[in-house]
Amino acid sequence: MKFSRSMLVAMLVGLMACLPVMGTNGAMLSPMAGTVNVNGQPIVAGSAIVAGDAVAVSAQGSARMVLPGGSLIAAAKTQFRLERNANVNQVNLAYGMVRVAGNLPVAVSHVTVVPASSNTRFAVTALNGPTYVRAIAGNVKVVGLNKTYTVKAGEAIRFQDQAAPASSMGSSGVALPVTIGVAAAAAVVTGIVVYEATKCSNCIPSPAQ
Repeated sequence: MKFSRSMLVAMLVGLMACLPVMGTNGAMLSPMAGTVNVNGQPIVAGSAIVAGDAVAVSAQGSARMVLPGGSLIAAAKTQFRLERNANVNQVNLAYGMVRVAGNLPVAVSHVTVVPASSNTRFAVTALNGPTYVRAIAGNVKVVGLNKTYTVKAGEAIRFQDQAAPASSMGSSGVALPVTIGVAAAAAVVTGIVVYEATKCSNCIPSPAQ
C-alpha cells in the first residue's frame, strides 16, 4: 500500500501529538459516562493531559485515566489534579473517589497514599469528612500522618486531617459506605465491604455523603 505525501504528513502530526502521553509527564483521559472537564473544558475519549491539569467529573459521570506505570478510574463528582512530584506522576485528590491500579500515588491534603508495586490496586475516598484508603491487591503506605501506616490487601483505614487513622475496617466495625460501579457495587455489612454484581458496567456513583 502506497502513502501519499499528505497522508504521511498527517500520520507524522498524529504521532507528534501523542508524544506527551507516551512520555513520562502525560496521561490519556477518557470519559466513561457523563461529562468530564479538564481545566473547565469538556473533553472527548482519548484526550491527552499533562501535569498541572485539573480534572472534574460530572454528577452522572466517571472517567478513566491511563499513564505510564498505572491507571485510575474516577467516580462521579470527583475532582483531582495530575501532578509531577520528584519526577513521579501522582494524583492530588480534592474530592470524590478514585480507584488506582499500578504505581500511581494519590495525595489527599498533606497525606500521600503510595502503592508498594506495579501490581497494587487500591481505592481512596475523600468527601467532606474522613478520608478512606482501601487496599484491594498488594499493600499501600499512608505517608504524612504522625507515622507511616501500611494498609495490607483486604484492609482499609480512615483518617481525618493530620490525625492518626481512626480504625481498621474489620477490627472495630467502621462501615465504609462506598459504591464502585465498575462491575461491582459495595454493600456495607457490619464493618466489612462486600462486593456484589451490578448492571452498571461503566458508571461509578460517588460514595454516600
